[in-house]
Amino acid sequence: MTSVSARRSFAATLCALCTSGLLACREQVDDAGPAPQTVPIRRLTNAEYTASVADLFPGYTLPEIVFVPDPKVLGFVNLSSSQTGSLVRMEQYESAAFSISQTVAADPTTLTGCDAAAQDEASCVGPYLDDFGKRAYRRPLTATERSGLLALLAANADTIDYPTRLAMVVQAVLMSPKFLFRPEIGDRAHAVAQGIPLTSWEMATRLSYFLTGTIPDAELAGAADADLLREPDAVLKQARRLLTTPRAQTQLVKFHTMWLGTDTVSALAKEEHAFPDFNPLLAYYMAKETDTFLRRTLFDFRGTYAQLLLSPNTYLNGPLADFYGVAAPAKDWDPVQMDPNKRVGLLTQASLLATMAKQDRTDPVRRGKFVLNQVLCRNVNPPSPEIVAMFKPLDLSKTAREQFTDHRTNSVCASCHNTLDPLGLPFEHYDGIGRWRDDDRGQAIDATGQIVDDAGVVHDFDGIPQMAELLSNIDTGRACYTQEWIRFAEGRLTSDSADKPYIDWLMTHFTRNTAVLDMVGAMVRSDSFRYVAPAAGAP
Repeated sequence: MTSVSARRSFAATLCALCTSGLLACREQVDDAGPAPQTVPIRRLTNAEYTASVADLFPGYTLPEIVFVPDPKVLGFVNLSSSQTGSLVRMEQYESAAFSISQTVAADPTTLTGCDAAAQDEASCVGPYLDDFGKRAYRRPLTATERSGLLALLAANADTIDYPTRLAMVVQAVLMSPKFLFRPEIGDRAHAVAQGIPLTSWEMATRLSYFLTGTIPDAELAGAADADLLREPDAVLKQARRLLTTPRAQTQLVKFHTMWLGTDTVSALAKEEHAFPDFNPLLAYYMAKETDTFLRRTLFDFRGTYAQLLLSPNTYLNGPLADFYGVAAPAKDWDPVQMDPNKRVGLLTQASLLATMAKQDRTDPVRRGKFVLNQVLCRNVNPPSPEIVAMFKPLDLSKTAREQFTDHRTNSVCASCHNTLDPLGLPFEHYDGIGRWRDDDRGQAIDATGQIVDDAGVVHDFDGIPQMAELLSNIDTGRACYTQEWIRFAEGRLTSDSADKPYIDWLMTHFTRNTAVLDMVGAMVRSDSFRYVAPAAGAP
């Protein structure tokens, strides 16, 4: 295997020849990015568990699986730091494994494709176990694992019937940490200065759960079995294939809705006296709009980050068109061009605006915090008990900006509000369910705001369309977007210092005009994605 240092030395030499004109090159060879950061072991999320067992037993109607909700951190449910264990969860895993195994093993011949009455049970179950175990553990079973499961099948054969014992084998696999967790040990025999390369099976697993949220499909598993996922171009080829599948499209939409916080909009509730037109069906349509917009922009048009923020088109049905006050499309969920002075891209869609609001009014603090945390990747300290004690009832005769001006003139409140208000108050043209309004309580709305980029430059804007234009042009927003992708792909909290080299490298592959799918391709072929960091203190 070619070492990373040798590969980069060759690349550097080739690039020097290209630059000097001694060698004709269409494009210079770039490296594969910085060394990886430590990625903790990850547990399957509830959604990943459900998808995985469905793929392990295709054609079966499986019993309903109920787990305690996955905790959310920064919008995501797959960050390893939030995946603490509990006795309740383990009991639920046991219950799920039992009910699933009873369902699928009720007819052993259908499950295994072999009639045990015609031959001995071990000969019948062995080939099925090899296939099932490989798909469940995302790697071939070891000899010890295989013999242990067959021993479980044979135990108490004189007193326990065959279907029950086969169900116990299935249950044992589903209860195993090798199924429930995603360990990444790497190929330590081929460790290099850059890190420890993932094995082909580990690479297939990481790629599959990142892009499809489930176990590797047959083609990806075949590539892993043949040990064909060692080189970046082979990984990229599989990623590009997966990105054409409906599952990958659903997974990338899921990333965006978790990033935006709109993944729960369908369950949103509002005060009837404040928003009598809001109802669960309208909330569902709001979610459908964002889902359709993301799918069409990312996959049909190979959209860029800028297009996600600035597209004047969205996708509506009749009721949602009425909500926005525009003409309905000829066919539900066809494209509709919006007024670009009011609506562009994701930041002005009702799913986001309604989610980032209170039940009876707007919420400039929450909207500003969303931009600060999720779009700029910056933090603000939570309010102190001193501030909480100062809260007074709102003066509803004032506009939101007037109310928040009082906060900024108070020295205790100013440290947060001077940061949040210029990001949240520009959303005031959109009410608590995302409908456009020209005034607030009969008074004119001031939608001006400002963003300070990473270089300390202050950028003024007026209204969310201008904010979106600004975010699409400055590196700060695009760099944060790549950081969100790293969190989702690797299931870990990122560090401003430790991850800066990786973010900076990704930014060289992610210009304003780069398709989001191409940036994802750069990620999966990078050393940070294909290697694991050595354990602290390891030789």
